[in-house]
Amino acid sequence: MNCKTSALFPLSLISLLLFGCGGGSDVDTSVAVAPTTPVSQTTGDLRINEIVAAAVNDGADWFELYATADIADLSQYSIVDDNTSHSAQTLPAIALKAGEFVVIQAIDETDTPAEGQYYVTFKLGSDDALTLFKQGVQVDQLDWQEGEAAQGYSFGLYTDGSDNAQTLSPTPGAANQIVTGAVVLTDTKTNHDAPLRINEVVAKDAIGGPDWIELYVSGDSSVFLGDYQVADENGVAVSLPAVTLGSGSFYRVYATTDAMADSATVAFKLGSSDLVSLYKNEDLVDQLSWKNGQALAGYSFGRFPDGSDAVATLTPTAATSNIAASHGPLVINEVVASPLDEGLDWFELYNNSDSVIALNQYQVIDSSSDIEPVTLPDVNLAPGAFLVIYATDENPGSYYVPFKLGKEDELSLLLNNETVDYLSWQASDVAAGYSYGLVSDGSWQKNTLAITQGASNQLPAVYNKAAVESIYFEIDAAKWEHMLDNALDEEYYPTAVTYKGVTLDSVAIRTKGNSSLDSVYRSGGERFSFNIDVNEYVSGQKLLGMKKFVLNNMFNDPSYMREYIAYELMEQMGVATPEHAYVNVYVNGQLKGLYLLVEFVNEDFIARHFSNTQGDLYKPDGVGSDLQWINDNFSSYTGVELKTNEASSDNGAFINFVREMAYGDALSVIEQDSVLRYMAVSVALSNLDSYHGILAHNYYIYEQDGVFSMLPWDLNEAFGSFSMGCNRADIRGLYIDEPTDGALANKPLVAKVFADSANLASYHGYLQQLIDGPLASANFAAWVAAIDAQIGQHVAADPTAFYSYSQYKTNQTSTVSNFYGLTSFVNYRVANMRQQLLGTLPSKGTGRGYCSN
Repeated sequence: MNCKTSALFPLSLISLLLFGCGGGSDVDTSVAVAPTTPVSQTTGDLRINEIVAAAVNDGADWFELYATADIADLSQYSIVDDNTSHSAQTLPAIALKAGEFVVIQAIDETDTPAEGQYYVTFKLGSDDALTLFKQGVQVDQLDWQEGEAAQGYSFGLYTDGSDNAQTLSPTPGAANQIVTGAVVLTDTKTNHDAPLRINEVVAKDAIGGPDWIELYVSGDSSVFLGDYQVADENGVAVSLPAVTLGSGSFYRVYATTDAMADSATVAFKLGSSDLVSLYKNEDLVDQLSWKNGQALAGYSFGRFPDGSDAVATLTPTAATSNIAASHGPLVINEVVASPLDEGLDWFELYNNSDSVIALNQYQVIDSSSDIEPVTLPDVNLAPGAFLVIYATDENPGSYYVPFKLGKEDELSLLLNNETVDYLSWQASDVAAGYSYGLVSDGSWQKNTLAITQGASNQLPAVYNKAAVESIYFEIDAAKWEHMLDNALDEEYYPTAVTYKGVTLDSVAIRTKGNSSLDSVYRSGGERFSFNIDVNEYVSGQKLLGMKKFVLNNMFNDPSYMREYIAYELMEQMGVATPEHAYVNVYVNGQLKGLYLLVEFVNEDFIARHFSNTQGDLYKPDGVGSDLQWINDNFSSYTGVELKTNEASSDNGAFINFVREMAYGDALSVIEQDSVLRYMAVSVALSNLDSYHGILAHNYYIYEQDGVFSMLPWDLNEAFGSFSMGCNRADIRGLYIDEPTDGALANKPLVAKVFADSANLASYHGYLQQLIDGPLASANFAAWVAAIDAQIGQHVAADPTAFYSYSQYKTNQTSTVSNFYGLTSFVNYRVANMRQQLLGTLPSKGTGRGYCSN
């Protein structure tokens, strides 16, 4: 089958890239012989016509070939980029007629190609070249430089098959088009605290009016709009009107190609999934992006509250303050697309309003292109009620629609021919035995769910604290041994994983850790901690909602309980805390030991704990992790790693954070209560393997509109187990008001918060809450006994344990190998803190920290 295209394809179809007309398996990746004397001119009937090296929406790179004469068999040709480690790869065995195109994706070896696509296993760089060979002889080359193939643009020949190469508008499988309008702006950094923000967009007006963009002056000074330009996802920047706006003002610009009298317009429309960028000259100062389902008909999408980083689906409020929208009234609440025991697919509707809904006003359709929207049954759905509709080819004797749900599919709910609700999913979202839908009935947040047909939605017990679950890995034995032998490299290896009945075949596993990793490696052991990346090889893949998780190995913990209890205390004290649970780890059918499964701190964690999900998340560990001011160049803080917004943040919020703590209003940039609660637990457990210890690590900070919260991580050395650099004989006497290893002033996040008397009083209250509650002698002893009853038999069966079962039992109460017994530590520490709070023992020294006094 060949790939002739006789018409131009609109830019909205760029992401489809379905011009290959065949599966990726048709591409032969055998090595072609490179020519001994390459030629620079074109000598054949096939041209490298167009490339995209920075696709939008996380799409794949691609290149397009154009036949200038009939080609009977394209497999005579091979192609390679300019990476010297790559070999030329053979093109698919198809025929092309003169004037026809073929589009081929350029993906990593570990990526999964789109169904029906030709592909090669190398990606295209921003400064790269493609070289085409015919039977080992070079016949064409296309070379591009940095900036010539920027995101939203292609690079290639204009006209098709000519010798003139330039930046183009992407037209995969169709005649090349030159760029029209303003030049694309390619800056990738947004400015912290921009005075003008994209505040709200309407991408589908409820009554058929034009799309619009609302701007908001968030700074204290007036703004001249004529200095700014806006662009949508295609990247062509359009100037804004010569209007001056005062602080707190709103301004609406219509996004339409139609002329509108007395209204400002920009000559592009907004898509159901799109991105709007705001530039000042060539500087990108703000962006707002949304996905399908976030800006449906009748809704807007934008910042809530106005001018903040937090975004939400909104009720349209042009030129006035934004209002968060409720979801509905009718919503797609839950779907099952992988039923067990040959059951039927189904979806559940929910009335998220106070009024009866006549369902026959609505229609529903999935992603299939060969069916028409199906009208819902003649049912009046009461407020708060559910209705289950089966998706099947045959009448099941209940409400149904005549189509099935795919493992990767979408459902659209229509009212008056407009999409008013939308739910899409990937195969891993709808694993057999589970459903997918709204985290709580009628909410906006989505996740894999426990099946609750016709009843309130429930999350599955992924982190099950009521029982010890098992997690299974199947990995090539040679690769497993290679990973263990090279554990210090911390490189990912492919594995299959099975957990709670769900199996995923393409998952990544690697060793992790600092001192624990090095210690296990030097000892010749195999009980490493592991990072598991579920979507390393399959983009967007999740395991019961988890993109990543870790398995911690109980290093330096004969009790197996230190990290578990420390996380539990953080959670009880209201700190945003990773989920955690005990699991038995099996590899290739063999038990490897009892581990602690811990949630990764990433975007999903942030979404679960914070209403503002757009902030910068950092993991400090090294230079700058003490949060002392160095300078205003983020590259100087080499030990502070940005974990979110890597492509868009200029790190300005972080620089402002450390600057304000050094020279300005420190409390204005610190979410103080998060620090007080975190420190109450960490100090109560004498946990110096944290920010306030000598290494100043094992914590995260998360920014919301310039204000940073403190988050816990890696607590296995709690209960006084970490004493590196501390000269004091007994870490159980750690000062509560100067709990640092080194000068308190050198840990400004603590010093600045504790310097406020009201904060210090709150912190003392949190310590007292711990002393009187979970750390009270009887309470804590009962807690330890309860955990022992749950995990004891699994510890006894642990084949790779660092300590014996008898040491495990002993360490619950008494010291083992210099590690304090849990109950004895807590009894001593509680008594010590009581005396510090009463003033009968000093709670601070001379400012040099506990360990230096």
